[in-house]
Amino acid sequence: MPFVLLALVIIAVLLAFYTRGALSTPVFGDGETYILIDDGTLRVRKGFVPAPVVMTLADLLRNAGVSQGYITLSKDRRVAVSWHVPPALHQTIRNVLLSGR
Repeated sequence: MPFVLLALVIIAVLLAFYTRGALSTPVFGDGETYILIDDGTLRVRKGFVPAPVVMTLADLLRNAGVSQGYITLSKDRRVAVSWHVPPALHQTIRNVLLSGR
């Protein structure tokens, strides 16, 4: 019986978060850039990235064997990289994106 009550409390809390929008907040706000890595191809889904930067990133990721994942660049120039990309490449990707070359 206590497990049923605990389950009901957990469901009620999750429902409250969901209805308030806490679980459905947008991941990408205004001014952010989203780059999708799909089957080894880079696609800029949101925002703008110069063509030479996309080509450099594509070469880096292809040489590392990365075929899936994403890269985001926020308005305040923070770069986030998905777990699909090896950590050894994260700083290089930041350098390429933030230098614009």
